[in-house]
Amino acid sequence: MKYSQFNSILPYNGSLALYNSFQQKVLFLENELNDLLQAARAEGIDILGNYHPDFYNYLKDNRFIIEDDINELEEVKKKSKSVDETQEEFVLTINPTMNCNFKCWYCYETHIKDSRLEVTVMDSINLLVNKICSKPELKTLTLAFFGGEPLLYFKKNVIPIVDHVVEVCEKYDKEFTISFTTNGYLTDDYFIEYFRKKNLNIHLQITFDGYKEEHDEVRFVSKTKGSYDEIIKNIRKLLSYDNFTIKARINYTDKNIHNCHKIVDDFADIIEKIDKNKLMFDYHRVWQNDQLDDTSKFLDENSKKMQEKGFMTHVHYSPNNVNDSCYADKRNSVVVNYNGDIYKCTARDFVPKDRAGYLSEDGELIWNDGYIEKRMDSKFNNKPCLSCRIMPLCNGGCSQHAIENLGGDGYCVYHGDEQQKSNVILAKIDEIVNAPQEV
Repeated sequence: MKYSQFNSILPYNGSLALYNSFQQKVLFLENELNDLLQAARAEGIDILGNYHPDFYNYLKDNRFIIEDDINELEEVKKKSKSVDETQEEFVLTINPTMNCNFKCWYCYETHIKDSRLEVTVMDSINLLVNKICSKPELKTLTLAFFGGEPLLYFKKNVIPIVDHVVEVCEKYDKEFTISFTTNGYLTDDYFIEYFRKKNLNIHLQITFDGYKEEHDEVRFVSKTKGSYDEIIKNIRKLLSYDNFTIKARINYTDKNIHNCHKIVDDFADIIEKIDKNKLMFDYHRVWQNDQLDDTSKFLDENSKKMQEKGFMTHVHYSPNNVNDSCYADKRNSVVVNYNGDIYKCTARDFVPKDRAGYLSEDGELIWNDGYIEKRMDSKFNNKPCLSCRIMPLCNGGCSQHAIENLGGDGYCVYHGDEQQKSNVILAKIDEIVNAPQEV
């Protein structure tokens, strides 16, 4: 037997936690057991069976220790491939436009005035939907609208696609989900009534840039009119109906973090009237402001204040990039731009020179020479990842990271910082400890 390369032992709430990042299991050790384990690691793990057979067998049964001939890396690869190559789901993301009603300073996208889906591209998208849903292996179609601001041309560009997706999924008996990434300013009564009349459940990610004053400095309609109050009003209205769930994404910096907790005060009078799972506040640091400072302390304080008032928050990113990889890692995913260009990732600018291919008139995905296979094969080529204790969680980030670093000297999304890796593990242990207990 051998000790798994994916084990870590860390202090946790006055105890010692043995955590395995592939099995995603934790065992809390008394000091005596830890001493036995460390001695066995030094002298040969099988010796542990002589001194404490129950402990030895528990570690073996839960795969903290494994047979010598097991190649854990190959097991992770096999699991990753089964997830990324699944034929049961297709994620179709559409950019109806690259125009936007706001111009946030940190936005990485090139906004293109008057850009919108042409009828020919919409027809091609509908043909693509037909091809996707006609495949017997498919169980679920995930339809996501991105941009630009996807609601700028809601009536003419979004509704026809949604109508077609609903019709085709019903025809082929496929499940489907629909989501929007939007700034929330245009979620008006027409938007709400359309989905209510069709009895469709919609998920929206709506962004804030801090509390009112900080937000309105970034997202404004004019020099004298901000957008915060209108977005709050729209979210409150959306939450009054069962059809809508909302992730309120808070883009924070070291400057705007201090007052972010006040956003929930604008929902204080309705929190007891709605299902708490319908609204969640998700903190993300603006990447141009990412730096070493004490902002995480204020981040945790903000989250705690929100939770104390009964609101759900998500603060620390907890990767699970093998078992639950990014949509762009999966073969069955595509981003269709307004002009018919196709991409895999929404976290990069949609410029023609970076396109991965195009959508043909008859609804076929035409990838650039070798692109899709190159992307699908891009993982597990980064040397630092292959010996890393959290590789089953991180896996080098995503295929976008991997493909952008092909041929390089190696990279680490945590900059090789072992403490950052330990923080990832501690967050995972928190998830296990705080998970609802089955009755």
